[in-house]
Amino acid sequence: AEMTAIKLDLNFSAFLAFYGSLVGPIPHAKERTAKRFSASGVVNFTTLHLSNEDKTLYVGAREILFALNLTDISEVTLHRNFTWETPDRKREECSFKGKDLQKDCFNYIKIFLRVNSTHLYVCGTYAFSPTCAYIKTDNFSLVKSDSGEVVTEDGRSRCPFNPEYKSTAIIADGELYAGTVSNFQGNEPIIYKSLSQGTSLKTENSLNWLQDPAFVGSAYIQESLPKGNEVGDDDKIYFFFSEVGKEFDFFDNTLVSRIARVCKGDLGGERVLQKKWTTFLKAQLLCSLPDDGFPFNIIQDMFVLTPSPEDWKNTVFYGVFTSQWYKGASGSSAVCSFTMDQVAKAFNGRYREVNRETQQWYTYNHPVPEPRPGMCITNDARKQDIPSSLRMPDKVLNFVKDHFLMDSVIRSSPLLLKRNAHYTQIAVHRVQTGSKVYHVLFVGTDDGRLHKAININGKMHIIEEMVVFRNSQPVLNIELDTEKGRLYISSFSELVEVPIANCTNYQSCGECVLSRDPYCAWDGSQCVDIRQTPPNKYASGQQSTCSVNECIISNINTGNSPITMKSTPFSTALHSTQSIVEADTATICNKVSFIHKRRLFRPICDLSCLFCRDVSVPANHHPSQHIQSTAL
Repeated sequence: AEMTAIKLDLNFSAFLAFYGSLVGPIPHAKERTAKRFSASGVVNFTTLHLSNEDKTLYVGAREILFALNLTDISEVTLHRNFTWETPDRKREECSFKGKDLQKDCFNYIKIFLRVNSTHLYVCGTYAFSPTCAYIKTDNFSLVKSDSGEVVTEDGRSRCPFNPEYKSTAIIADGELYAGTVSNFQGNEPIIYKSLSQGTSLKTENSLNWLQDPAFVGSAYIQESLPKGNEVGDDDKIYFFFSEVGKEFDFFDNTLVSRIARVCKGDLGGERVLQKKWTTFLKAQLLCSLPDDGFPFNIIQDMFVLTPSPEDWKNTVFYGVFTSQWYKGASGSSAVCSFTMDQVAKAFNGRYREVNRETQQWYTYNHPVPEPRPGMCITNDARKQDIPSSLRMPDKVLNFVKDHFLMDSVIRSSPLLLKRNAHYTQIAVHRVQTGSKVYHVLFVGTDDGRLHKAININGKMHIIEEMVVFRNSQPVLNIELDTEKGRLYISSFSELVEVPIANCTNYQSCGECVLSRDPYCAWDGSQCVDIRQTPPNKYASGQQSTCSVNECIISNINTGNSPITMKSTPFSTALHSTQSIVEADTATICNKVSFIHKRRLFRPICDLSCLFCRDVSVPANHHPSQHIQSTAL
């Protein structure tokens, strides 16, 4: 074949694609150790609750609950479990109402949360008759009455009837906040507060505050902190969901992603909105491409990353989105992030209102009553002798009844865009390495894979792909244990534990640094996990120092004959301290290409050793996308 000379300007992505496509799997790389848990006949591992207090991962499946010891989730002898089966009578009633006896009429665990140091709260669909109960953590058993009967509560408005319905729940200061449906038909969506002796609150169905929502998550953010601050604001509970966007007058139902919030101290109104939310507001989340505005309008999951309770203003909302439309021949997924500043600006902005006759939505441009409708009780309200929502003026509550939708759209462009993939779940770890902070994303797919990506200067790099479930089961849940550095990932019939880092996979200093893995650093002889290595063993600030002698020179096969990589150091005594942010081959590599013996030589730059490797490849070779792939 005729050879031509091409001048190469390699950035990191091109380098990784080119180098990876040539080298392939790293020789003698240690596979990521994974521990698995499954049980015969048990399906739908859909509810996880990680408790570092008692070193236990609580798992809710169909008609059975597990308490897995974090020492080893695969060791059966360390675990406890009990069944919570639906009585035959309930199953017959479920079938009589037209539901599938072999699919719908079981008890699917949907809520599994800690109430206090001694008890957990659990709810299940209970054959389309949602029921809740308490669990004692000391012996992992349901709380029973003196007569030996299980003490249960009506789960309506807390737990969905249908196991397929997307719902969410969270406990804050002993109160349960749930986003679900309140009736058998599933057409009465609700955001509900209950559990303690306080007043139960809910959304107002007659006002259409919710439009067939699919809830994907909720979060409790302590915006009252720090204590004694000038604003004197209240803590808030946020809900994330997709729903029909009635403000869009299109032919078909257009779905939109939403963020809604309520105040923890809301007590409802005295005359208006009695036992209803007085602080319910919602806004649109829009994840769209920057060039043509193509929207990823359906939120699949949301992870709320808060540095610390008192540092809530720096909260970042990471969401996974798909689209109800297709761009090109196949679907895509996107990861977008939103800041707390963006969210606060939207909720403090203008309202929208609907014309009841035409059902058209408009921006409300008139003065609003005081105190500001939908806001929590603050010091300003207290100065006006309004210590709670019960004292809120009727005109304010009447306004919020019809002005619950904010006018501002909270916008973001994808940090990560993946074609031909459907992302389902996300977890994000905030990693501090020296003076730098990185956000590491773990994103699950509907065919059992996990992508590990890092956000550097606003750009996302996928640095590893793990095949978590061999039979392509979808990733249903991800729990991140930041203390131990582990991920717990569930699907329909299996639970897998994997460490968040696999630094031993990188066999040379160059591979260690070029991985851009913030958990990994070169200590002079091997790639180590910085969380398990004394700081004096590696360079500070997530930097690795490499000498030329530490680089591995090996053979690369590009055809029928082996080609030897040629090392050309800039200096025999040169050392490089290279941070993952500065990993840019274009600034270091000597960009020269030349022809030798009918083969094209392209320089491939090893950043950590500061030399260019001459690699012989065919001229018609095209780099393909490559990321480190691991089968568990």
